[in-house]
Amino acid sequence: MSSTILFSESESYYRKLGLKNIDGVVFIFDGMRFYKCKNLSLMKFNVFVSIFYTMPHNVLLTQRFKKLGIKTILCSDGINDLANSFINPMHIKYGVELLHPILQDFFLCVGKKERMYFNQSAIAIDFMPDTIITKQYPSPLPEKRKILITTANTAYFNDDEFELLLKLIVSVSELLRDKKVDFSFRIFDNNLLSALQENYSGKIVNDIQNGFEDTLEHYTSIITTPSSVAVASMFHRRPTALLIYRDWPMFLQTGWSIPSVDVFKNNFDSFFDCDESRIEVQDRFFLNYSATKSMTDRINEILNVELSASHDCDKLIIRSYENMLLSKFNFNFEWFFRRVYLKLKRFKFFSHFMNKLKKNTL
Repeated sequence: MSSTILFSESESYYRKLGLKNIDGVVFIFDGMRFYKCKNLSLMKFNVFVSIFYTMPHNVLLTQRFKKLGIKTILCSDGINDLANSFINPMHIKYGVELLHPILQDFFLCVGKKERMYFNQSAIAIDFMPDTIITKQYPSPLPEKRKILITTANTAYFNDDEFELLLKLIVSVSELLRDKKVDFSFRIFDNNLLSALQENYSGKIVNDIQNGFEDTLEHYTSIITTPSSVAVASMFHRRPTALLIYRDWPMFLQTGWSIPSVDVFKNNFDSFFDCDESRIEVQDRFFLNYSATKSMTDRINEILNVELSASHDCDKLIIRSYENMLLSKFNFNFEWFFRRVYLKLKRFKFFSHFMNKLKKNTL
């Protein structure tokens, strides 16, 4: 007997994460548009999958499916950053603490430590998205030693963090310049890049033409803010150093840390020379993320397990918000505008405009 899975977001999101077709299973995408359907229409689905935790449509559909005894899955698209959960201005604005708690029955997350942490409020299962590691084997080190300095797409959440991060990157860059070390940047944040151009007196080469793993082939060591690229860098056995500019605890650990340029000076040689003993330590940290199961594997497993008694998270839904969304006068504008946004995002001028608008709101 075939099964039918409803995915809340567009197909492209899930395919990028590694979703493959499953024999005997029907996939239906853009499921958020069904949030006002009658229960009889929802009963034809065996599983409901969503990515965006904060989207009200996903919250409402999750609650409805849970009440019908239908399995619900929340899927992460990258590593978890606790700072993002609690101090991201967008989450604070809407009174949400990201992933605290997990509303769904199952949570597909990146990392074994993350699995243990979130397993308290859901059945957490680790997996590896295709968006983090795309290569089958680690790429060889280039003969010439070269360092790459990069950041997460959203590396700071307020002005204080911006200034601390900028100061740290500038001081590290000046150290590398003084040591006559070849290095480049990989920064997509225009505000950060502009500030770097104003505060760093050396030449700035911004290597953003290719995907991260292809770019990595030209570098021997990586300096980054906490982000998924650190996981890919460790997979390829590059010395990986995290820039530390906030006090929030982190699941992510790499072989090196840079809380200040003075600390970095003391450990620079092992970082630059790819000290093998230190790399072996880093390899052990990478084991936290070395999941062999894909999204498809995990969803297929969930299809075949019994659904245990679920936790009750109804109190997290604001009743007035639910009434507004279920009102007969409400049209599903969010789903419509998200579709339009995805189409416009393909154009560089629109992406540049949205990045500027986003940074100006911080």
